[in-house]
Amino acid sequence: MNATAEKKSTITLADKKTSTGETSAPTAPEAPTISPAEKLKASIQQLDAERTALVKSTIENMKPGKPLDHAAIREINKIETKKNRLIVARFAGLLKKGDPTIQAIVHQIVEL
Repeated sequence: MNATAEKKSTITLADKKTSTGETSAPTAPEAPTISPAEKLKASIQQLDAERTALVKSTIENMKPGKPLDHAAIREINKIETKKNRLIVARFAGLLKKGDPTIQAIVHQIVEL
């Protein structure tokens, strides 16, 4: 490197606050946190809604003598796979916690 290379300016936390117009005033309280179970439930409901919409559109597009749309079937299967992977990941997370009651419940669900 060259001895006359430019030095990078360093920005401190105080500089960032003044340059962005932030002050040290208290901030508004954060939104309530969402539990992992609620996130999982919301994700599953969203995937179910996508799947239902895709199934309805596939049924509506069916016509006599026209072959079934295999691309739509693949998309439905992909959505189901995502849903199943979310559920399995949640079960795996619960099993890793090591609580015997949780493990017993998860094992009963898996046996179904």
